[in-house]
Amino acid sequence: MPRCSNLLLYLFVLVTLSDLFLSGARGDTAEVKTADIVNDHLEKGKKLLATGQLSDALTHFHSAVEADPQNYLSYFRRATVYLAMGKSKAALPDLSKVIELKPDFVAARMQRGNVLLKQGDFDEAREDFQTVLRSDSSNGEAHTQLDTTIQMGQVFQEAESSYSHQDYARAIELLSTIIEHSPWAIKLRELRADSYLKSGDTLKAINDLKATAKLIPDNTQAFLQISHLLYSIGDADDSLTNIRECLKLDPDHKACHSHYIKVKKLAKQLETIRDATSQSRWNDCLEKANQVLKLSSDPASHTFVYRAH
Repeated sequence: MPRCSNLLLYLFVLVTLSDLFLSGARGDTAEVKTADIVNDHLEKGKKLLATGQLSDALTHFHSAVEADPQNYLSYFRRATVYLAMGKSKAALPDLSKVIELKPDFVAARMQRGNVLLKQGDFDEAREDFQTVLRSDSSNGEAHTQLDTTIQMGQVFQEAESSYSHQDYARAIELLSTIIEHSPWAIKLRELRADSYLKSGDTLKAINDLKATAKLIPDNTQAFLQISHLLYSIGDADDSLTNIRECLKLDPDHKACHSHYIKVKKLAKQLETIRDATSQSRWNDCLEKANQVLKLSSDPASHTFVYRAH
């Protein structure tokens, strides 16, 4: 909760500072009415943001953008709310639009650079921080973030080299260092997940893949892979849960549907084994276990039966 409160405070400060630019955002008489509408939405949205009412604040900033698509402050404040909601991918286009409309808006460029760094887009992040420093060479945050970006880009190259040379332990170590600075970088988590798998650590691989499933809203492939991995270690219930998530995203996904049928049958059989075991009906337990083994020639079936006991 403290981290969330600190984030909201930081973002609110950014929004408040952006008020300094409002005086230059108004036009002549013909534009006054539109400007008043926009400013009304911006002010209401800012107050809602300050109290943590993010969805309501977002609604006002949507309205401000619709009223005047050329008002950079509307995009900036909407991006601020997106970031507070953890929706960095939605925030990025708005920050880019702000920079397009007002290239000298340092706060927007710094914010975009920070998002790009967290996403592992090191080249683009470096460009933003360098641009800030060209206009303000004394900007301490830009210097710090630029140094971090350059360093993480170099570490990533070393991690890729370690992976290609099958030094997975070293690759995992390096990738873990980068992910501390770039927690939203899908490519880094996927590479670390594969390194974990090649090192025989399935559970840690699953954790990284679960993170990628959250980072990409329609990541059916991640849910399918997670379900397969859980199946391979005999976790029927979680395997079934994740394959259902895949089908929620795409009910017509053939690979997910095929795996769902397979896991559902096994999960049902395993439930009967657990019931028989809890009631000490050992003959029934043995019979159901044999049915599970007959149902699938997959070696994982033996793991399922073992865990059911």
